[in-house]
Amino acid sequence: MKQNIQIETEMELELELATFYRNFVAHYQKVALNFESISELENEVDRFSRYILNESNTLRFHDWQTTQMRPPSIVPALADITAKCVKLMEVLRAKRLILGEQTDTTYFQNIEHCIQEEFGQFEITSNDTVLLVGSGAYPMTPIQIAKETGAKVVGIDIDAEAIDYGRQVIEALAPNEPIELYQTTVDQLPQIKDVTHVIFSSTVPVKYDILAQLYALTGPNTVVAMRYGNDLKSIFNYPKRDTNPKQWVCVDEVIQPDQIFDIAVYQKADIARGS
Repeated sequence: MKQNIQIETEMELELELATFYRNFVAHYQKVALNFESISELENEVDRFSRYILNESNTLRFHDWQTTQMRPPSIVPALADITAKCVKLMEVLRAKRLILGEQTDTTYFQNIEHCIQEEFGQFEITSNDTVLLVGSGAYPMTPIQIAKETGAKVVGIDIDAEAIDYGRQVIEALAPNEPIELYQTTVDQLPQIKDVTHVIFSSTVPVKYDILAQLYALTGPNTVVAMRYGNDLKSIFNYPKRDTNPKQWVCVDEVIQPDQIFDIAVYQKADIARGS
């Protein structure tokens, strides 16, 4: 009986995730042809955000991975389409702002609330330089950090469209703040030696590869906040990974059951161990 209940629960979970996948694909295709359909996609993203943050769903997903030793087969495809949908929403949010309109969704409100928890004990001051890897088309993190701390903020993204819209958003919301956006990689960033704090967007797929690059590129006291999501949250974020213990050490974790992503804080190994 217990095994039958477990099988039924796993089938229900897989069906729910497959339904979200089909809905996201349909909404994405529709919005790509006509931006006026965006509200349907925004509603679907909000529903999915609430689904991910539901404790019962989190437990069901964890139990699945424990028993099956793998996530449901639909997860990679679902993660891919949700990332595309969020990117599309960011672009439209930027467009609306430029036209003098506003976009309020549960997803964006959740992301912006998370920003307040970023570095924990490692305070950002006006003397610091903060790097955001994966700034996107609507760079709310650089704007909030610059306004609240006075720190210089540099955002990078490999997407030219994201940088173009991001600069327009900053011009509209924070024209006098010390914020710069570049379409580049960390190894090509001239200011990289000045960076004191780094934030990784949770949707950067190669963020741990970039973290490894940053070891040689940044100063000894650089602190990194890595946004990530494990278990059910991994569908909306890339998960946490082990690091080279001779390079970076996780010195703190901010687990946020009511937020879309969690945060792992890293320091260079020598500093973290006091050697």
